[in-house]
Amino acid sequence: MLSLYLFGFFYYHLTPISYFYHINYSLYKPVPLPYEKPCRVVFGVKSALDRGVGQPHRLEKHLKEKSISYSLGHSINYSERLKQGEVPEGFGYTDVGVFKLLLYILFEYVPKKLSLTPPNDYYGLLNPKACKPILSDMPVLVSTPIGEFPSYSFILGKRWNLAYPSCENMESFIPVIDGDVNLVIYSPPNFYPPSGITLREATLSIITDRKKTLIEVYKNGRRWEVYDQSSLTLYLKESGNYEVKIYYYKTKIFNLYFGLRFGSCASNITIQAM
Repeated sequence: MLSLYLFGFFYYHLTPISYFYHINYSLYKPVPLPYEKPCRVVFGVKSALDRGVGQPHRLEKHLKEKSISYSLGHSINYSERLKQGEVPEGFGYTDVGVFKLLLYILFEYVPKKLSLTPPNDYYGLLNPKACKPILSDMPVLVSTPIGEFPSYSFILGKRWNLAYPSCENMESFIPVIDGDVNLVIYSPPNFYPPSGITLREATLSIITDRKKTLIEVYKNGRRWEVYDQSSLTLYLKESGNYEVKIYYYKTKIFNLYFGLRFGSCASNITIQAM
């Protein structure tokens, strides 16, 4: 049983594996930052406001601890953090899948809890073909005077959506999982969120707080460039539709990457050069 568990443990943490023929490199050059900072929002969280059983005041407490501005999609404007709002089409816990969630609990959540280490977010097991917001829609099954099961800490995890360009004017959302991501689309003299607006040229600036970061840039639906670096400045001047996917990895051997986990993405960055 121990050998079987160890095999499963290493299989979980070292897969998936990807090989890239060529890795690009670019020096990071800072770009101007917008005055209005994007805010963190979560969607689809269930509570007693939404025919669930979780206590809204405990949800609000967890949102505050995680510095999340809003939970959107409730039946009423319950408080400053629990608000009505349209829940966009996105990825929920069912998209992760029962099998992957079971592997996560066995080989990530339980071992790290026992070792008093913060577990990574299970949404990192997503392999999205499209870039869409993420939903924290796992329901609370049991609510007691001392807490919920599963807990709101587990339901919220380490994920949110960056609302651009601000909390007051949410035009688009960038999913962020298991880390901090600062992603800016700058097209002089304005900042544009990646929401399909056609630009003549743009500067893409990415900064993550993870050292082992792999950034994939797609152009017209095909992988264009791959960067093994946590900060990137990319000048987009050729006509096309661009998409960015950010992954974190466990280890690498030359151009072979092990244990890739999804971190963030941005799509519909459309350039129409003069």
